[in-house]
This record gives sequence, structure tokens and C-alpha cells, in this order.
Amino acid sequence: MSAETYGALSLLPALFAIVLTLLSRQVLLSLFTGIWIGATILVGWNPIAGAAHSLQLVINSVTGSFNSKLLLFTFLSGAMLGMIFLSGGMSALARRIISRIETRKQAELGTGLLGMLIFVDSYASTMITGSVMRPITDQFDISREKLAYLLDSTTSPVVSVAVVSTWVGFEVGLIREQFSQLGIDQSAFVVFLQSIPFRFYSLLAVVLVFILVWMGWNFGPMKRAEKRAKEEGKVLADDADPLIETREEDIVTPDHVDSRWWYFAAPIVVLVAVTGFGLLYSGGWPAKAPVEALKGAATADAILWGVFSACALLLAILVGHARVELEAVSDAIFEGFKMVMFPVAILSLAWTIGGVSESLGVGPYVVSIAEGVVTPALLPAIVFVSAAIISFSIGTSWGTMGIMFPVAVPLAYQLGAALPLAIGAILTGSLFGDHCSPISDTTVLSSMFAGADHVDHVNTQIPYAVLCGSVATALFVAAGYGVGALVLLPIGVVTLFAAAYVLSQHVDVRVPAMFGSSSD
Repeated sequence: MSAETYGALSLLPALFAIVLTLLSRQVLLSLFTGIWIGATILVGWNPIAGAAHSLQLVINSVTGSFNSKLLLFTFLSGAMLGMIFLSGGMSALARRIISRIETRKQAELGTGLLGMLIFVDSYASTMITGSVMRPITDQFDISREKLAYLLDSTTSPVVSVAVVSTWVGFEVGLIREQFSQLGIDQSAFVVFLQSIPFRFYSLLAVVLVFILVWMGWNFGPMKRAEKRAKEEGKVLADDADPLIETREEDIVTPDHVDSRWWYFAAPIVVLVAVTGFGLLYSGGWPAKAPVEALKGAATADAILWGVFSACALLLAILVGHARVELEAVSDAIFEGFKMVMFPVAILSLAWTIGGVSESLGVGPYVVSIAEGVVTPALLPAIVFVSAAIISFSIGTSWGTMGIMFPVAVPLAYQLGAALPLAIGAILTGSLFGDHCSPISDTTVLSSMFAGADHVDHVNTQIPYAVLCGSVATALFVAAGYGVGALVLLPIGVVTLFAAAYVLSQHVDVRVPAMFGSSSD
């Protein structure tokens, strides 16, 4: 049975897993149930064969080259955090930063700015920013839900539009492939640059962060979470289940160690430097120019080299400078592994259910519905909404781009629509699910490095994502009728500001969340 024949059933596994996750808060069971439903459909509605096929699908997912490297990166990240906690370096750096940060607003602004500054890779940005800022935001009673939102909204949305990042090569490659097939004689990189002003969702998601932080606004479930943190001093809800179980105080720094701030800073600098070098080297530098090298960079290899180098330096610092015994270091590494076991399990199942949804043909199904109502003027908005639905269903922006480009770009070309506008709609719509879907790897990593309950993070972030997505949809409609991006972006920002004001100032905090939340 071909993928196209599953129709609306292709939405069932992901939809069931997402809704069950948000209602029951049992992430692993919900994800596996969704996988089992999809596998059962694939094998011809035999539930027993579906269960066996589910296990094979999980194995296939985690043994893929990129995924296995990302899992190893996650484990090494846990080991690095364990050693950092043992060194006391994070606490020492946090004390230095806290002495210069005097307000909640400064702590939130610092988190957002740091997330944006590390724009080369979304995974590295999430890990570094979360690790640095978590003790600081805790000090100012900022909820973990808010920290996770700040991480999630200043990593992928920024990296996706950065000219120098791990995303640019993939995005430019997709554009170049379609141009080659259609015989379009334009520079793929130039069109990529031209599409940036039309990345309405990505740009508005970042703008909303700074509107909310600067004005001190929150709305929806986030408003309750922040009210709890401010008034009760609880950065986590009473029944929250944070993805990182081990806290810094669970790994005790030996009494004889004189913790230095650079015990933390030095490994982070090495991580960033080696990752950056790895991106350039794996892409062919110095034989190729830096920008060209980044287009062909091996992202998974680069971040893996970076975190391994950071771990090696930390081991040398602990044993050589801090004079910590190897047994204590080993124990800290093991505690670090324990921190990331749950995120690793979620990532594995999230990838699998995304693959199941693709096998069922969720992309072609959504696109086929969209094609039935498409016109040149409505094409950008339809492409954006289609990409948003697909990315939310499969939890991966890159997978969504791979689905959308072969359909949307030829369609836009045939209809005579502006290619930078159509491509911008694909790229930013694909980011929507990567930004807020419970089964997205970056959403999971944001929860992990913020030390937040994953369901609470999703629940508090979805209203913000939907707001940005709604405004972006309206802008794409206007853009389809010929309004320029430079006119639309200021209008979008003003609309976003007004909507955030109404939602934060005139919607009662007791209004229930869309899904059950421990923030209630």
C-alpha cells in the first residue's frame, strides 16, 4: 500500500501521541502508543505484528547515522555536566554573573541574548545557554518553563536564518536541487538571502521573546507558571517531572577543591571552538571558502567532536588542576549519564514516530489537501500552514523541508509566484513544529537543559507559538497579494505587541490551559 492511500489516517499516530502526552503527562507511553498505532496500520491492522514492527522501527531510528551521533552527543553532554557540577565551576561562574545581574528582566534578557549569540548550531546553543543560565534564572525565581521557552525561541529560530550556521548548507542545498530540476538559472544562496525577510514566523518568534521580557508580560499557562515562581519561589511545579533529574547539589564538590569560574568557561569555549572548526573542516575548509564549507558541513560530527573535546579538557582540569580522584570523576560522569537517560528515551521514540508518520504519507496528504485550494495569491499562506502542520506532526523541520520543497517550489514556479516568498514560507513553516511539537528534538533538548518538565514546557510554549503562527499566516496572505516584506514586518511586530498586551493584561490568569498542566 502506497503512502498516499492512507489519507487522514497518516495523521493519527502523531496526533494521538501528542494529545495523549499533553493529557496524561506520560510521555514515553504516549509516544510508543502512537508508534504502535502507526506500525499496526503499516502491517495491515494486525496489532501483534504492529507491536513487533514498532520495536524494529525504534531500532532503525536510533541506529541511523545522524541520530546515533546525536544520542552519543547527548550522553557526552550529560558526562560534561556531571564533571562541571563536580568542579563547582558552574556555581563559581553563576556567582560572578549574579553579582552583575540585579533583576529578573536582566536575567531573562541575558538568556535570550546568549541564545542568539551562539547562532552556529541550535543544539550547542541550547546546551550552553541552558547550562549557563539555569542557576542564574533559578536565583531570580524565573520558572523553568520560562527558561525553556527562552531557550527554544532563541536557538532554532535564530540559527535557521543565520547566514553562518549548520542549517544554511541544508537549506541552500534544497533550493539548489529544485532550481536544477526546474532549469532555473538563479543563485540558490542569493535566493536563500532573499527569503530571510519572508521568514515571518522565525523572526516574530524571536521578537516576541523580547517584547514579553522587556514589558514583563506573560499569558496563558506561562502566566500561571511565572506567578507561581514569583510568589512561591517554586521554579518547578510540585508535581513536575524535569527531564534532568540530577541537580547540581546531588554531585558534591570535594572540600579541597577551590572552584574557579574558568572550570566551566574553558570547556565551553573549547566546545564552541572545536565545533566551529569541525563544521568548517568537515565541509572542506581550507580548500573551500568558509561559507562554502559550512554548506557541506557534517553537523553531527562537528558537535560530537566539540563535546568530546570539552569532556577531555574537563577531565584534565579535574585530575590535573583540581586534584580530584578518578573515582569521584567516574561517579560524576555516571550521574551525568543518569541525567540524560530520559531525554535519550524521548528522543528515540520521537524520531521513530516522526518516521512512522512519514511512512504513512502525512506530507503528501497535507499537501494534496492544500493543492486543492491553492491560488497564486494564497500559495504562500497555504505553504506555510501546510509546513506547520507537517512539522508539528513529525517533529522535524528538516524532514518537513524535504517533503515540501519538491512539491511547493515547482508549484510556485508554475503559478508564477515569487520564489523567495514561497521558499521563505516553506523554511519558516517547517520551523513551527520544530519549535513547539512535543516530539521535536529541539523541544526535548530545551526541556532537558532548562531542567523543565517536558509537558509543562510544551503547554506553556504552544500559545506563544500559535500567536506568532497566526500573525505570520496573515502576513503571508498579504504578501501573496503583493505587499512587501519591509512593510509587513513592522505591521507584524505591532500586531504581535498589541495581541501580547491584550492576552497578558486582559485575560484572567485563572483561565484554564488547553491541556492539563502541572502549572495549574
